[in-house]
Amino acid sequence: MIVVMNVVRAAEGRAADFEEAFRTRESHLANVEGFLGFELLRRQGENEYLVTSRWESLEAFHAWRNSDAFRKAHAGDAGQGQLSHGNEVRIYDVLQQEGPA
Repeated sequence: MIVVMNVVRAAEGRAADFEEAFRTRESHLANVEGFLGFELLRRQGENEYLVTSRWESLEAFHAWRNSDAFRKAHAGDAGQGQLSHGNEVRIYDVLQQEGPA
């Protein structure tokens, strides 16, 4: 399993708009093969966000990035430049995982 993290900063005064854009987006992720989950996290007291997705494999993530579903989900991103900046993608292998008993 891998976790993909995208560190993004909302544009000054646009945090609520940035969050609304995520809340109302058409994600196209639910039925993507190898997709395990998504979270949008906001750093407390900051305009910084962590967009995370979990995948069965790196190959599944790359297949999503090269898919029509990805293009559809990001078709409206032209306006994202007005809502955010500083896109930094990081990919991690999950080495250990724990959950409740």
